[in-house]
Amino acid sequence: MLLISQHRDDSSLRPGDYDFHLRRLRPIIESMSKSDATLGGSWYLSADSIDEALQRPVYVNFEPSTVAIAQLTSEYNGQLNDPKSIFCWNGKQSADENALISLSFDTGALSSFLEISLGEKRLDNSRLGLYKAVAEIVSDVVFAYNAPYVTFGPRTYQVQQVFEDRPGVGWMLYLPHVLAPTEVPEARALIPVMRDGAQLGTIIVSVTDEVFDVNNRAHVKVANDIEIRLADQDLLPRFVDL
Repeated sequence: MLLISQHRDDSSLRPGDYDFHLRRLRPIIESMSKSDATLGGSWYLSADSIDEALQRPVYVNFEPSTVAIAQLTSEYNGQLNDPKSIFCWNGKQSADENALISLSFDTGALSSFLEISLGEKRLDNSRLGLYKAVAEIVSDVVFAYNAPYVTFGPRTYQVQQVFEDRPGVGWMLYLPHVLAPTEVPEARALIPVMRDGAQLGTIIVSVTDEVFDVNNRAHVKVANDIEIRLADQDLLPRFVDL
């Protein structure tokens, strides 16, 4: 499964503030670990070898490690205002326990991205649970990054989505709009994302009775139909406009 989020950081954020970015990411890791303990243990900065990566813990006692901060500072030495990325690995080598997180920042006028890639035992499996549990994690990403969209579903759905230049629905898609069932009748659920009593947006869910399976033609059709419905109402943004 793959989560993708796009966002823009406040211009007042200090370039190269690795501590801030790792602290902002940590609650999302904690949220995922409620569904899968392999996601709540140690995380490591990527490296050229497994042994080298295992010497680069991202967190120690839930705090950004001095090793990680030093490594990132060294990597981007003299490039303070250039775009940067952090790549994290959960230290698991098996295909069904492996997880990767990619975070870009200091991107200037361009958007930044968060991607979380989770290996799965089967194509119809979800390590984060069923749709309500996944929606909570999507909400956490919205809160942390003030994201204009968050999409979650199988990575291979990307080649089956309707529009190449817009986010796909997959299993679920968050948009910063208050949506009613009459506006997206194809959706199996519309989950409001609330903060301080106000609705920030809506998570649109394509499948609720099971895990979204990219090999299930009915699942793909529902997601495609939702994308078309949203685009027809000018509610599905183009990447170039974000």
